[in-house]
Amino acid sequence: MKVNKIIKLLKKLQITGISDDTRYLDAGNLFICKKGTKYNGLNFIHEAISKGAKAILTEEDILLDNVVVIKVNSIQKVFYELIAKFYRYPWKKLKLIGVTGTDGKTTTASYIKHLLGNDCAYIGTNGIVYYDKIIKTSYTTLPYCLFVRTLYELQKANIKYVSLEASSQGLINNRLYGINFDVAIFTNLTYEHLDTHKNMYNYFQAKLILFKQLKKNGLAIVNRDSKYSNFIRVPKVTFSIQTNADYQITNIVNKSDYLEFTLLSKNNQPTIYQTNVFESYNLSNLLAAIIVAKHFKVPNETLKEKIIQMPSVAGRLQLVSTDLPFKIYIDFAHTPNALYEVLKNLRSKTNGRIIGVCGSAGEKDKYKRHLIGQVATNNADYVIFTSEDYRSEDPYDIISQMISLIKTNNYEIIIDRKKAIEKAIKIAKENDIVIVTGKGNDEYFETNEGCFKYSDYETIQEIFTSKKI
Repeated sequence: MKVNKIIKLLKKLQITGISDDTRYLDAGNLFICKKGTKYNGLNFIHEAISKGAKAILTEEDILLDNVVVIKVNSIQKVFYELIAKFYRYPWKKLKLIGVTGTDGKTTTASYIKHLLGNDCAYIGTNGIVYYDKIIKTSYTTLPYCLFVRTLYELQKANIKYVSLEASSQGLINNRLYGINFDVAIFTNLTYEHLDTHKNMYNYFQAKLILFKQLKKNGLAIVNRDSKYSNFIRVPKVTFSIQTNADYQITNIVNKSDYLEFTLLSKNNQPTIYQTNVFESYNLSNLLAAIIVAKHFKVPNETLKEKIIQMPSVAGRLQLVSTDLPFKIYIDFAHTPNALYEVLKNLRSKTNGRIIGVCGSAGEKDKYKRHLIGQVATNNADYVIFTSEDYRSEDPYDIISQMISLIKTNNYEIIIDRKKAIEKAIKIAKENDIVIVTGKGNDEYFETNEGCFKYSDYETIQEIFTSKKI
């Protein structure tokens, strides 16, 4: 059955939406059963029906009561076109801004949303955010069907811009297939995801997919401080906080309550801005966001007002409020580069010690584990290695890999993450900093027994309020 014929049938059936995942299926939807009956597809189908699915698209011959079954020879051949046509290509009515890179995607995309205001939505690791809504998801880049449906809902809600994170895995898995972007941003490329990509060349090629999906008049924004910027072969504007670029931050002055900097750009007078962003790596993310705001004609006076009060990004160097004589932060840093930047920044914030709590996720890039261990012990005064979403792996094995090349003795191992955090807080003294990395504002913990509710932030609050310290 051809796509147009399916669309006509869906209209006749008054189908309200399409889902290929029962977790996101609503009553009245068409359920696309991509795996078929031979892969327990019937289990998914029965779950979809129990949630109110009105029709099923499948490759199998199935007889069901009270539910229309639409059989096609290949779901793969109709999948993208069917979803795009059903939702009327919603990206054509939106300005899409894609952010890709190893580190900085969440912060950059969130900063863009702040600078563009309520007309802009955010989609990424921290969920789907627009107006006063925050919808949690388990994805950095939404799967195609959910993504297109989300764009459709945002367009109906009168959103004009969407700032989103484009992960390398999302790009190679066609989660953004056929979707054209108004702006594509490259933040950096560092050691990560080599379990998937095998080498840095393949990893970089995955990132380049986003730039291949730029509109003809689209804007490519590239961080010149990354050596990979030279290999992005599209018309682009560059930005930097270290060297000459189309947009460059210079004359950075710490005024204690805020940071002042001068923005240099071609064909414009130097402009002085003040901001509450102090971290050098976040200044880079802010600069990319400023370029986007200027591209979409945000008035400079409005920019100045917004830049002085940039919002903190949940789970990114987030201070946990306590009345203790030392500070406790949580951060999502789970790559060697991100961890290094966070620890380097914290070193400038205290004359005391830095006590780190970190791990590395199971079933993820094993090649970075020893690097994370080295970065942690080389840049923190004391480190407690602990478990972090170990899934099917043995957490002891993961930590053994993390410490395999460490030549110092400034660490210990506490597998239980809550006990590790508690120990770090107990040994901290006045002016010290405790930094818990790897999960940020995640609200779950994955083990070999399943996924459980968990939060680093709530764990710290619980330790503090229960007087365990």
